[in-house]
Amino acid sequence: MDVIAAIHGRRSVRSYEPRPVARDLIESVILDAAQAPPPFRGQNPLAFNVVQGVARIAAFGKRAMDYTRDHRPDGSGWDWLDRPGFKIFWDAPVVVIISGPVGDCNRAGQNLMLSAHARGLGTCWVGSPMLWLSAPEVRTELQIPSDLTPVAVLCLGYPAGVPEPVDRERPRISWGDEA
Repeated sequence: MDVIAAIHGRRSVRSYEPRPVARDLIESVILDAAQAPPPFRGQNPLAFNVVQGVARIAAFGKRAMDYTRDHRPDGSGWDWLDRPGFKIFWDAPVVVIISGPVGDCNRAGQNLMLSAHARGLGTCWVGSPMLWLSAPEVRTELQIPSDLTPVAVLCLGYPAGVPEPVDRERPRISWGDEA
């Protein structure tokens, strides 16, 4: 798939077929994600944790919702907790957690989404489980390395439906050389 077509064609998928994704396909997508350049030559500051199984992931989603309700910080941005029928992991058969430095995880996450799209898989980057993932007991249970911070959480699977493209506003561009 052409990279420009992938950039413009990829959508956040929030509806997945329940069928599992083959382990070698998940590994291929992760290896593509790991091609994101590290900050210095020879470093690999990332870790990828894979959770599989629709029922297991849905149970984690419920735990994450309950934990967040009980530990919700003051302020805005938590309205998703009150949405009827909201699912953190959208019934995905696979969740990939990327841990490490923020910039590196973001680059790897983008690569993962594009690789998955090119291979016929859907993804959705989810932020709602982050408070739950910060709990030491959850990090231990999911085997997230203690020296790394979970930054990116992506649902992965075969899309049951793909949203239509949305017209986006043109971004502001400042060239810096205009007076």
